[in-house]
Amino acid sequence: MAHLHQRVCVSAEKTATVRMLVDTGATFSVIPKALARALGITHLRRARVSLANGQRMRVDAGIAIFGLGGREAPSTVLVADIVEPILGAETLDALGLALDLRKRRIRRSRPYGVRL
Repeated sequence: MAHLHQRVCVSAEKTATVRMLVDTGATFSVIPKALARALGITHLRRARVSLANGQRMRVDAGIAIFGLGGREAPSTVLVADIVEPILGAETLDALGLALDLRKRRIRRSRPYGVRL
């Protein structure tokens, strides 16, 4: 089974382009603590989450602006001791994007991410 990675622009006080693993089984996007500090992501509160292996842990939760595929939207980001940043389903949905498993690429799921 192959993995799909995308270069994603992540912004808070500062901005960085980050290689992220696309994981539609993950509800939220997750980044390492060092990256959150470097971007200036504001800690909103601690949250208890369940991992895929059933383990429960407490993580910091915040908000970041994600940019991918010519789109930009705010989304929840969890900050944890991880090696590889994860792009979760909530962020993809906020961007109006979806994973095309057959073609192994990100595609637009609707004509816009946010309509004002």
